[in-house]
Amino acid sequence: MKIPSLSKYLNSEWKDKTLKVNRHLESVYRIFKKKHYPTADDLFFELEDLPYLGKEYWFLYFCAPPNKEQVVLTLGRSIEPVKVNDTHVHLNATEGSVPCAAVCWFYTNKKQVVFDSIAEVSIGKRTNGKGIRSLCAENGKSEITISGNYPKYDVELVKDGKRVFTAQAFPPKHGMPFEMVHLLKSPIVPRFGAAMINYYFDFKGELEGKKLQGKAYLQKVVAVLPLAPWNWVRVHFTSGAILDFFAGKPIGTNSEMHFACNDFLEIKGRRIKMRDLKLTSRLSGDKRLWILSGKHLYCVMESYSVQPFIMKQKTTFRYDEYLVKVSAFAYRDAGGEYSLVDLGEGIGLVEDASGYLL
Repeated sequence: MKIPSLSKYLNSEWKDKTLKVNRHLESVYRIFKKKHYPTADDLFFELEDLPYLGKEYWFLYFCAPPNKEQVVLTLGRSIEPVKVNDTHVHLNATEGSVPCAAVCWFYTNKKQVVFDSIAEVSIGKRTNGKGIRSLCAENGKSEITISGNYPKYDVELVKDGKRVFTAQAFPPKHGMPFEMVHLLKSPIVPRFGAAMINYYFDFKGELEGKKLQGKAYLQKVVAVLPLAPWNWVRVHFTSGAILDFFAGKPIGTNSEMHFACNDFLEIKGRRIKMRDLKLTSRLSGDKRLWILSGKHLYCVMESYSVQPFIMKQKTTFRYDEYLVKVSAFAYRDAGGEYSLVDLGEGIGLVEDASGYLL
């Protein structure tokens, strides 16, 4: 696949906008180095002035093991028009509102899709001087709203005019509550790069009338680079343990070359760095099996639902979200041996992204 030359786009306006975005990321990064975070939402509740190749994404994820119920909310936009599934998304921004690609769905005893292509995203201003902010995504009678300020947020999901999910998210009693990760901090091409804020929270709420409590993952990503293939695994166990794995594959899905970022196993609040893990799969669709393995780790995950997300410009990028249940697990280190008997049932998400998007 031939990638168009970027030289004609690297003009002074592009450089000015990328510098502005990078300064914003650096300022937020400095905030996250401190012990107190009075403006920790400055990246999450923001519509960036994106340059060419600029992108921003919001990702909200809720699971409550051992229940199979999960909620996945994905919103994203780029400066260039894109076809998402069967819908064309153009950057025709109105004051305070922009169209975004949106795939939002949940699983109870079956998969239910709220958005499968597009939503209008707007950012609310502070309310009554109390620092309350909000992000709202709307499409017809369906909408997502997240409101609050660090460290507590309220989330509401409405499908066809009916409220189907509510959650109150708050920092966990154990483990890391947040982090900011810089990707490609010293990129080959100047001003290319990405940064993301991750909130690792607990939540209490209701999904279609059923009370749930479990783990919430809130993320905002800002990037100035093409999208390339990746895999991400996040599994929560009933004991509170967490398994997290990410592999970026910049030169293709089938390449052995990849870079890992922040791979870990967290047990009783102790985060264990994982190295040299490999993710493979068998079968396809709802039957797909995922195997994450390394020198000391072996984890088998069975898919039980999947939602595809296809984006097209001059190139095609496919992003599939798989809901999974852990069927086998083994880990050994100097601290001991762990199986599902020790960690409890595991429920999670596997992302499988392939292709490229400028």
